Amino acid sequence: MSLRLSSIDALRGLAAVWVFAYHLWNALAPGYSPQGHPNDHVRLSADTPAAVAVSYPVCAYGYTGVGLFFVLSGFCIHLPQARRFHRKADDALKPREFFRRRFWRLYPAYAASLLLGAAGMAVIGGVAPQIAQYVLVNAVFLLAVKPDALSLGPVYWTLWYEVQFYLLYPLLLKVVRRVGFGPVGAVLLGCELAFALLPVPDALKPIAPHFEWFFLRRYFEWFLGMWLAERVASGRFLPRSVGVLVAVGGAAAGVVGSHTPALWPVHELFLAVAAFGGVAVAVAPREEVEPGRVRRLLVRLGDCSYSLYLIHMPMMRLIYAGADRVAGDAAGWVFAVASLVLVPTTAWVWYRLFEKPFLPPSPDPAKPEPAAAQLKAPVLEFTLQRE
Repeated sequence: MSLRLSSIDALRGLAAVWVFAYHLWNALAPGYSPQGHPNDHVRLSADTPAAVAVSYPVCAYGYTGVGLFFVLSGFCIHLPQARRFHRKADDALKPREFFRRRFWRLYPAYAASLLLGAAGMAVIGGVAPQIAQYVLVNAVFLLAVKPDALSLGPVYWTLWYEVQFYLLYPLLLKVVRRVGFGPVGAVLLGCELAFALLPVPDALKPIAPHFEWFFLRRYFEWFLGMWLAERVASGRFLPRSVGVLVAVGGAAAGVVGSHTPALWPVHELFLAVAAFGGVAVAVAPREEVEPGRVRRLLVRLGDCSYSLYLIHMPMMRLIYAGADRVAGDAAGWVFAVASLVLVPTTAWVWYRLFEKPFLPPSPDPAKPEPAAAQLKAPVLEFTLQRE
């Protein structure tokens, strides 16, 4: 595995762990999350508990992991097509095969997680008919029709986005090949800004909740990963210095925006841009070095990052219900420790049971790539079997 491939896996692991840490932190320190409007969340002050203040800089912005997932998804989905295009002037996308791979990559683990979500909802007092309805709505991706079904699994809204991204990818690919990445990116950025900044017209307010997760609200973030993959496939890597500048600038703007009412609607877009800069740095050419322990751990977590993302919330519900019953005044500490142990462990088991059996086989590393292709496209050696 190349260093840059391991970097993508490590970023997957980081994104999943960050989202998990954010939800765990938010459960233990409710009200402090800057994801909420600045007028609603609790500001840090002299009265803030020390544990909250110390963990705030890292844990409070864990929802940035969602934007990182979107950028990584666009990058990994598009890179194989971009490589083919720059070798043969043809993307050679086969929609039927593409959608088949998407289904088997995502749906088995997702379907299994719906049952875990049902169990988690049951322990907090959900009634059987309601739970069954919510499972069905999420199973067929009709969240936009019945938004309250999100309570089954608060992270499932991102799957609703991903399904839309995948369904539209063949069309998006044709459009960018015809008119170019620049005009398409400008349109998608304009759409995301319009959704974030423009008030909903009175005539549309009755149906506004049903468009809460419409693909144009976040498609630009996925597109950023796609654009980066195109540059990588053509050998035009974004310089590391530019990636660092984008990552730092986007993070700073996102943090400031999270505390500024006027900028709050676009602060997650800034954070997604920061994530894009981080991915650009990770895939930029550099000297190969032996990965350290932290990177190796994140790479292993990257293997089961999708499962960790899917199951951490229902698992936390189940753990909290058990801790609340048996631990009394120590329920918070028991919940935190048990979550840190049981959630990643369950995610690894989930990956082995519901992800790995459905992954396509890895390419034979002994089979050399044609020399002509190597000369035409000095690109990353991504196998992308996890995609």
